[in-house]
Amino acid sequence: MPGARVFIVAFAVGFAVAAWLLGNVNLPENLPLMSFVMKDDVADFCSQSHNDSAPVAECIERHSNLQSDCDHFFVGDAWPSSGYMKNDKDATLRICHTHAGDSKLLFATAYNAHYRIPEYTASAITRDPDLPEQDRPSSSLWDRVQLGLCGKEMHDTIFDKCKIETKSWGVSRASDIPDCSLRDPSFEELKQSFCPDCQAMDGDFDNCGEIYNRGHINPNSINNKDADVQDGTFSMINAAPQDDDFNQCVWQPYECAVGRKADEIYKNAVRAGSNSKTLYVITGTKLGEQTTWMKGRVAIPGYFWKALCYPGDENAGLRPYGVGFYGPNIDCSKMTSLPLDEFEAWLYDGTDEHLFPGSVCAGLVDNWDGLDDYVAEIAHDCRNEHIQETCESEWREERCGTSG
Repeated sequence: MPGARVFIVAFAVGFAVAAWLLGNVNLPENLPLMSFVMKDDVADFCSQSHNDSAPVAECIERHSNLQSDCDHFFVGDAWPSSGYMKNDKDATLRICHTHAGDSKLLFATAYNAHYRIPEYTASAITRDPDLPEQDRPSSSLWDRVQLGLCGKEMHDTIFDKCKIETKSWGVSRASDIPDCSLRDPSFEELKQSFCPDCQAMDGDFDNCGEIYNRGHINPNSINNKDADVQDGTFSMINAAPQDDDFNQCVWQPYECAVGRKADEIYKNAVRAGSNSKTLYVITGTKLGEQTTWMKGRVAIPGYFWKALCYPGDENAGLRPYGVGFYGPNIDCSKMTSLPLDEFEAWLYDGTDEHLFPGSVCAGLVDNWDGLDDYVAEIAHDCRNEHIQETCESEWREERCGTSG
């Protein structure tokens, strides 16, 4: 009885929150709230067998209206293989991420309509230290949809009432449609009726957010020098279900390290008089041996991974290098970092393929030596106070054998 389980889980969460706020129940110190309210039951509710198939052919047809020419986010040849199996690639949608009807391209996403998660995103990161860092955008942005992947009925209704053509629009919400207020049906009603078949929705995470976070693929923080790109990362076609402990305690410090490396690359290039100031980053998902689905709709990846390529500038004394790292999408996970060629062997299950084909990183390049030690050194400073308390607690050390 899924409905009953939703009610039980929601009631338990609500009761625990209320009790904690009112001080009527003494929750164990340093114990995450969800562990107190049937975390295993919540996990069982959120992880189900597949029961909501996407109309892949229809999704591909809708995708044909979207921009897919954004090769500048890749170094070398664009749109490399993701490592998904061939039959899965038939559902791959190459999307150049945009906001509503704007023309500015934000980053590239290889989105799998069948699994309703990104296979990967690709970004060209240039972090000018003279530009200010933007504050984290509001989490309310997650409720937007990739409008171009929504059904014809939604676009026809918007055109009839607002005289705006939206078939090629990117991530959007009602307020993005100027001088037009949709009623009977509203934008929200249209969204819920005609958008979920080809993409994940914010509501898919309802009552599951403490187990599976909305895991950014292209991260928010590394893009905080460009408000448009940072805003664009809060999109459900840039997210996959990510275990909360893995996301906050394991994955986040590695993302922080990549941001600091991009800062270093820019400064080194300036000192050397070089224009090679950009770090190319591809971040993705890999399925496990058996795929489980959040609420039967959205695939839960077995792994999250990231690969970097800095093409360098030999004439300026800047050597090219690359690295890849990955971690299982589970509690108490541990990261594995590898030289790029060894990482590609893991990603492609031993086949001779490359993430950066046609570039210097398709050959042997220097590795980012000492990455894991560097992450351990900076992890505390990379976290906000709340995440420090969670990831560096005695409770987590006892549970996982180590603190984050």
